Amino acid sequence: MASNLDCLGLGVDSPEAFADLVERIGPHAAVVGAGADGVELLRWEDPSGARLLLTRGKRGIVRVTPSYGGERVVQLGDIQRESDEAAVADVVQDGETVTRLAVELEELPLLGDAKHAGAASIVALAPDAQFFRDRVAFAASDASRLSTGEPGPRPDHYEPDWVWPPRMADESFIPTGMFGGDVQPLALLNGVVPSAERRTTMLTGQEFVVARVRTAGFEADVCLPGGVAVPVPGVVLSAEVFLTGSVEVEFPVGRRRWFSRR
Repeated sequence: MASNLDCLGLGVDSPEAFADLVERIGPHAAVVGAGADGVELLRWEDPSGARLLLTRGKRGIVRVTPSYGGERVVQLGDIQRESDEAAVADVVQDGETVTRLAVELEELPLLGDAKHAGAASIVALAPDAQFFRDRVAFAASDASRLSTGEPGPRPDHYEPDWVWPPRMADESFIPTGMFGGDVQPLALLNGVVPSAERRTTMLTGQEFVVARVRTAGFEADVCLPGGVAVPVPGVVLSAEVFLTGSVEVEFPVGRRRWFSRR
């Protein structure tokens, strides 16, 4: 089964291989900023756009976040760090909040307790996605249904022109990681593809696919494993995704080298 790393051409087959990958990229990672608690954030980026973010504490690397160098075209407001795993934010369009999401921003270790706002890239890692040739095909599919299982009889209160069973629009977004217990950077994303391309990660020689996807209130770069066929414009994509990205916020920059442990 494909992983989030496969969606960036960085797939590995064991924890040891992942540790080797981090060790290889470490000396080539640039410092993004330093947090008040002494952590530093480093970013490595391949010419393909594939990224790994390294959070470095006093004892070395404490977390690694996969991401992609997308354009910062989504306006986020009330960005608030919820945990070490996710921030929550409003998606703002023309001054109005159109949706809310949980996302593991690249800059998450530096956010602190303050609220932020700024232009951001939203990247959706989709190891397992479905594709439909157009809006009509999506609307007729099980993927568009709001719930699984037998729908049962049509309720009496339903108007004649209401669809039964209830279905999602072809451009719809549900921040599933915000429901229930701990907030996680997960979502159900349905959207129309205006463009897509295949890329090759120079470090590994592995391929991945990047699709620009228009969903409810914003556009995201959806990264897919290399075995996926490049979707043509007009195709509807539906996937459970892991959300990451980068926001334009200034942070202090540290001075430690990659190999420093002090």
